[in-house]
Amino acid sequence: MSRRSLTSRATRWVIRSGRVQQAALASGALEELARPYVAGALPTTAVETADVLRSRGLEVSFAYLPTSDSESESPAALGELLMNLDESAAGVELSVKPSQVGLRESEERARVTLLDLAARAEAQGAHVTLEMQGPAHYLETLRLWRSVRERHPSLGITLPVDIRRSEHDLRAIVDESPRVRLCIGSYPVPSALAVRGEQEKSKALVRCMRLGIESGATVLLASHDPTIIAIMHELGRRNPRADFEFQMHYGVRPLEQRRLADIGYRSRVLLPYGPGWYEYLLTRVAARPQTAWGYLRAVFDKR
Repeated sequence: MSRRSLTSRATRWVIRSGRVQQAALASGALEELARPYVAGALPTTAVETADVLRSRGLEVSFAYLPTSDSESESPAALGELLMNLDESAAGVELSVKPSQVGLRESEERARVTLLDLAARAEAQGAHVTLEMQGPAHYLETLRLWRSVRERHPSLGITLPVDIRRSEHDLRAIVDESPRVRLCIGSYPVPSALAVRGEQEKSKALVRCMRLGIESGATVLLASHDPTIIAIMHELGRRNPRADFEFQMHYGVRPLEQRRLADIGYRSRVLLPYGPGWYEYLLTRVAARPQTAWGYLRAVFDKR
């Protein structure tokens, strides 16, 4: 195991300890640390944050953060969000994990739940994009998307290009003009199924971007990489009728998000909110062990 992997595992162990969690939740400083990355725990604060972003010319994609043992509440929580948005729901995206609609328990249950959520979003002018949670349920997620999209054509799908077969699957669906989010995934992929090496992943992403743009898909590029963004600029210039947008996480490269919107591109902010904000913040910290000291200092510093 590499030194980086060992450091990351040790960091996760420290910040997930009961003592650290108890201190964190009692610490006002931690909420301050989370604020640049999470739109609070409630739908009302998420809507308020979205209003600010949209006043700056940005679009919004909401991602509900349940606690680890309450994913089943996600559809109802997103329904509550739509009620809070009311007429301002038009144009927003709801980003939903397959596990949040019950795919791990039952494909039929997931289909019924996603049909209902997609219908509610569509009625208010919003749309849903289905995420991809790594390779374990990859085929089931594609089947779910295809089934629900028959009745709701605006339903989007996420294809992480670090899963090798994603490029093949994109070729199989581009003629249907889908909404497809392209990204380099964050879930671990077994070597036998993976595109290996950062450079090869970037090349795979560019190939899929070009395929989607030139084939009439609506491409949702989820990347913060300046080189990838510049390549999408060029693909858009060569294909003036192309339909695409840039997607970035809330709090990551906010000036670039604004710049893209200011020069006329559709720039969407992936905006997480919900009671699982603490676990989400831990995931961000664990992914960057060098930030752990600042995190722990914010929790325990009494000054």
